[in-house]
Amino acid sequence: MPRTRKSRSVKKNRKMRKEKKFVGGMLETHGLPQCNILSQFAITDESITNFSREFTVPMDCFINALQIMNVLNEKSANIMRISTLGKTGFQKDQIEVIFIYTFRTNFDFKLTNNFDEWASWIANLLQPGNVVFAGYTGHVFLIGRLANGTIVYIDPQVPTLCDLNDGNCQQYLQGKSSYYLLFNSSEMLTPEQENVVKAYTQHLQMQS
Repeated sequence: MPRTRKSRSVKKNRKMRKEKKFVGGMLETHGLPQCNILSQFAITDESITNFSREFTVPMDCFINALQIMNVLNEKSANIMRISTLGKTGFQKDQIEVIFIYTFRTNFDFKLTNNFDEWASWIANLLQPGNVVFAGYTGHVFLIGRLANGTIVYIDPQVPTLCDLNDGNCQQYLQGKSSYYLLFNSSEMLTPEQENVVKAYTQHLQMQS
């Protein structure tokens, strides 16, 4: 009896569950394209100034970022805050999968232990009128570049929007052990690669 597409998918899922660790960018070792571009998202001043939330919860920094970036509307974001996600937050793998699912390219929340390297990626690559999704261990936020070139730290949990050239603003970021910036692939995912991501997502759920 020939194998069906469903049976092949089930076997692939089982194989991925046996994997002890997925390394590299998001599944680059499983055929997804390399993440070599700083992920930049166009944003308006209104998206920042009109931000609001009905519930203040301890672990909604990722939800805040998605709302400001218009990936989530205010109601959907508030529903997520009400859920257990408002208390537990998101893991790195979950963040990458959510961006992959939304934009259909590969994503890597790239790590560096060097603040100067992290800051240089932003200074050299971030274009005016855009934000990049960023973070340090235990917290995420947005970094934006205004039309005049000023780089700003955007974080509703602090809350603040400040010029990163200002020492008072830098105090929020310096001295951390690890820093992250979101990168993506230039290639869109194929249907086969999207199936790999689905299998990997199922693997994550089974591990939790």
